[in-house]
Amino acid sequence: MFKKGSKYTRVDVGWICLPETGRPAGGEWDTGYVRVEDKLIIFMNIGVPGKTGHDFNNYYDNQTQQIVWYGKPKSHSNQPTFKKLLSGELTPYFFARWDTKDPAFTYLGIGKIVSYKDGVYCKDGKGNDSETIELQLNIQDSGEIIQEIITPVDQTPASITKTISSKSSAYAKEKELEKFMIKNWDEISLSENYDLVPNKSTGKPGQNWAGSGPLDILAVKKDKSELLVIELKKGQASDEVVGQITRYMGWIKKNLATENQEVKGLIIALEEDRNIRLSLDVVNNVKFLRYKKFELVE
Repeated sequence: MFKKGSKYTRVDVGWICLPETGRPAGGEWDTGYVRVEDKLIIFMNIGVPGKTGHDFNNYYDNQTQQIVWYGKPKSHSNQPTFKKLLSGELTPYFFARWDTKDPAFTYLGIGKIVSYKDGVYCKDGKGNDSETIELQLNIQDSGEIIQEIITPVDQTPASITKTISSKSSAYAKEKELEKFMIKNWDEISLSENYDLVPNKSTGKPGQNWAGSGPLDILAVKKDKSELLVIELKKGQASDEVVGQITRYMGWIKKNLATENQEVKGLIIALEEDRNIRLSLDVVNNVKFLRYKKFELVE
């Protein structure tokens, strides 16, 4: 549904969760969290107060590799929302930002609750003393995502080689592969037939938005006859990435492609993935390639 490490505004999240109507104006959607069916969408500020004046000590604990997150003032474990969250009836989706001037939040992933504590001190929106619930959670790959935001590094191909061959997570490896492919597009085989499509919002080539979410790379054939949606498997299950790319392709076909332009898909993984290959046996116009030493291998 959401892509780890990508940025979304509240409006973006609303369209993905409620594709028919989008988010309603105001209400819970402008607060720290909102419930949508069996999902709890959490908009978390880290290191800065929210625009409403609420200031919580949300943070990433580097030592335990856990997210520490606080509920709204007067929240506690006996409230219906937190009862369902603690029992597993609600799935928490975490979005975080470090600057309230930025309307977009970075998606960290789904949280798994490790522990919680009621009666923790906090300040409400008027600066008054209050209490709330504190939760400690594991969010897979969140450390790599947060580190990338706090200390972004413009890596050279040599350092990327080291990163990809290291013991870092699948998310970290494939995120670096995405950066490498965009930065060094002219050096890889795909550039013989395709050019990167600039993002209309940022002007940067490659990374684009497909209505239902941010796609990794969008390219166009040199003769303009085809648009190519490229997705890297960043730790998600095989059936998810196949569904994700076909959803993006459908949006591109409807909203960006000209009448005679084809829309095709390409999934790239660092390792062989039998499940993806099986899924693609019955899906037209999507191809699978494996990354190997700066080459793309069928």
